[in-house]
Amino acid sequence: MSLSYAESLSYFPHKGKVGMPELTEKSDDLKIKLEKLEQMIRQSRHTVAITGAGISTDAGIPDFRGPNGVWTLEKRGEKPSFNTSFDKALPTFTHRALCKLEENNYLHFVISQNIDGLHHRSGLPLSKLAELHGNVFAEECEVCRAQVIHPKSVGSYCRKRTGNVCNSLKSRNKSLSCRGKLRDTILDWEDPLPELALNMSEQHCAKADLCICLGTSLQIRPCRDLPRKTRKNGGKIVIINLQKTSLDSLADLIIHERCDHVMKYILDKLHLNLNEKPSVFNVSKYSHVKKIILLSGKSKCGRNFIGKNLAEQLSASLLHINDSLKHEYEKIHNNDTCDTDEKHIIKWAEEKCREDPTIFCRMMIEHNDQLCSSNPIWIISDIKSYAEIEFFKNHFNDRVLIVRIEASNDVREKRGWNSQADIDNTELKSQLDKNVRWSFVFSNNEQDKFNEQMNDLVKLIN
Repeated sequence: MSLSYAESLSYFPHKGKVGMPELTEKSDDLKIKLEKLEQMIRQSRHTVAITGAGISTDAGIPDFRGPNGVWTLEKRGEKPSFNTSFDKALPTFTHRALCKLEENNYLHFVISQNIDGLHHRSGLPLSKLAELHGNVFAEECEVCRAQVIHPKSVGSYCRKRTGNVCNSLKSRNKSLSCRGKLRDTILDWEDPLPELALNMSEQHCAKADLCICLGTSLQIRPCRDLPRKTRKNGGKIVIINLQKTSLDSLADLIIHERCDHVMKYILDKLHLNLNEKPSVFNVSKYSHVKKIILLSGKSKCGRNFIGKNLAEQLSASLLHINDSLKHEYEKIHNNDTCDTDEKHIIKWAEEKCREDPTIFCRMMIEHNDQLCSSNPIWIISDIKSYAEIEFFKNHFNDRVLIVRIEASNDVREKRGWNSQADIDNTELKSQLDKNVRWSFVFSNNEQDKFNEQMNDLVKLIN
């Protein structure tokens, strides 16, 4: 929760202006400004959003400098009356709207000062996101800099060691794990910003012809200087915030209104709809489940073969998310997936997952309800995203094991794989290539000890 985060920071006297009054637009002025914002978004070729704590208050997470913000109340010797835990907080309409804008090419990069992880949870691709102050759900290896994102918050702040070690594979020896110490990613006041995230932010702001600042008072450097890079190169600055900000004098448009209200207007005018009510998964039906093994790996790495082998040894149910994906595609398009370009199916699936990141997980279980209701061991042969991993971990906790199947490109080519960059590099195909803490890594090349690894994996499961 933001309060525990604030209390964990070292003493720092210069927290900026706090407790400034919130302002509201007159209805006629607001209408004119919203129409102008719509046109600016439509005309922009490269749009960047910079987000602050104000976009997460509707998720129950207090901001810092608002009338009831953490720093404002601290100055009065008080504490917030509401304080949702990071684990329980859900993405707000604004988080999901930004994801929808990115999906439809109206938004090209998001720079967040928030640590709540809600952009990632909303489905925004990590490649389109820079979290400058860290993420409470992430750990980073102090050796190889790989990040691991968990379904629950790490519970540590200020770049401390968490007690965990890095299981990322070494670049030179794919059969060995890094084993470096992991730290949380949350910055203290004087910590330098992550170099890669800052560089990406600066590059996108310099390239942007529109920089939209949402829910931030823009008081903290270097983030408050990023919109200046857009202005320097002839771009425009929009500020959506209830209070005055440090860059009001540079802004082309200032809207004093709640971010959710503004985003609802924009999505409506752009004819974009959010899936407001994804179907609910009833986990109580599956209390008998003892183990769920999630298999991940590249095409022709041997996932299906290993999955079948495991299912036979463990008398487990072997399930395929891709079967449900294809079934849904065929139902909607009245078309056999065998006759459809794979790139088209992938694009459709990515759009569906951005609306509802776990839709195909739930469909898979629904389509195989008889098997799932009777068998205590499930093997999912084709996990492809962080959201899918989170779905199973959130519902089944420590009963879940995540297994990565590795094979060299040469071996995969011998098995029939053909490299296609426009398919292999899509979010659906490549998201889990990094930043995952695997329970077991299975090296499935021709020279590897297959039976020995299978025995080790079965022992781990049992």
